[in-house]
Amino acid sequence: MDKNLSDPETDSANMDSEESAYYEEDNQELQQIINEMSEDELLRYETFRRSNFPKGVIKKFISSVIGQAVNPNLVIAVSGLAKVYVGEMVGLARIIQKERNEEGPLLPSHIHEAHRRMYRMVPNCQVFKKAPWND
Repeated sequence: MDKNLSDPETDSANMDSEESAYYEEDNQELQQIINEMSEDELLRYETFRRSNFPKGVIKKFISSVIGQAVNPNLVIAVSGLAKVYVGEMVGLARIIQKERNEEGPLLPSHIHEAHRRMYRMVPNCQVFKKAPWND
């Protein structure tokens, strides 16, 4: 038997053990970060983990934009992207709140400024001088 050819079962077992070692290490790092969080940060993290965008709403939005049936996998992907975007925006809004030496819940001004800063990070993005719906 040729030594250069590998056994698919052995390769699969090696991949599984490497993958499980990777996930175990990743879980340990996450657990360490969670253990170091303050109660306020932990509450915010738990709320983020439980939050989601309703699949029906996302599906209706996508189908209105593209004008055709929507693949369920696309709905899941867009929901995930939306959740990450909102998480990034809230994180940036909290930084803005600290920059302004303000406390308490986020204000609309924090969210607006976070959106403005995130929008400026996107290259080749044009800002409308005039609202496109007003001719």
